[in-house]
Amino acid sequence: MTTTSNNTKRNGVKIAILRGLYLGDMLCIIPAVRAIRTAFMDAHITLIGLPWQTEFVERFSHYFDEFMRCPGLPGLIEQPLDATGTVDFLRALQQRNFDFLFQMQGNGSITNAMCMLSGAGTVLGLRSAGEFCPDARLFPVSPDDEHEILRFLKLVDALNIPRCGVDLELPVTQEENMRFESLCDALALTPGRYICLHPGARDPRRRWPAAQFARIGDALHTIGYKIVLTGSGAEKELLQQVAVHMEHDAIDVVAQCGHIGLGELSLLVGHAAFLVANDTGVSHIAAARRVPSLILFSDFSLPSRWAPLDATIHQTMSFHEAVSPEAVVARVTGFLDHSPVRQISFSESNKNL
Repeated sequence: MTTTSNNTKRNGVKIAILRGLYLGDMLCIIPAVRAIRTAFMDAHITLIGLPWQTEFVERFSHYFDEFMRCPGLPGLIEQPLDATGTVDFLRALQQRNFDFLFQMQGNGSITNAMCMLSGAGTVLGLRSAGEFCPDARLFPVSPDDEHEILRFLKLVDALNIPRCGVDLELPVTQEENMRFESLCDALALTPGRYICLHPGARDPRRRWPAAQFARIGDALHTIGYKIVLTGSGAEKELLQQVAVHMEHDAIDVVAQCGHIGLGELSLLVGHAAFLVANDTGVSHIAAARRVPSLILFSDFSLPSRWAPLDATIHQTMSFHEAVSPEAVVARVTGFLDHSPVRQISFSESNKNL
């Protein structure tokens, strides 16, 4: 169990938020976190989660003051079980004497009981219907198909904290903006004149076939857009498959630039005319940047839970609906034909700083 703190120390209420997941999942709790911070401006807020989230706390330092690592717990798949570490972690939680602990890991079937052992003054968390809880008001029922953003706002409502909207955020730094501008120069990209295709997903079952992405890439190239293939370094071979299947040239960011950071990826998506992606974290980046998107859903994910909330600029299709790439292209071009060309300047990049 490790902790890291921002330089700024706050006095007053001590709040912990448990959410040991990955980027897209983390972005979905920001509306709830924003409301909590607004209600408790002088609180010291600790995020409890996975090691990578030290970077998340730094990026969202206007909401979080500290990171605390949660070791592997029985039933949580994100990291291996650490029995000794779990005992030490619970002891450290109890020593912290948090005033509030928000369980935002999920429906609480595994984590609510642990949080109840934390010694926090008030523990809140979601639960499934029929599961035990000490206080039904503080542990509202949330079915698994409820939207991921809205379900955690129930915890805000439980304390009568005013909501502060449902918009997502993804701040970037001046240094990331400068690196992005250099990236655009190197790739000859004009903001608003390219379309991003993101064929990857952490779960391979949620990946629409690479050959299908290639076909829509070719079709969108013919109407005047550059095609930019985005993904992680681990998805290098998948991006190459899409590029190989395309008849027209595409910009494979990983092949041409290697790994790019989260801020640069956010800006790359944020300056696109459109994004076509599987249901994965980049869809939430598009929501945070208000970039029009079409998100493809397999049978292993629920649009009702994970689709971007703003249906005016974000669309969804199931793999069954997208069996024909032409149907996907029709959706994209239908939106582009009825929308003004996105006039984007590099200065827009810093709107979340």
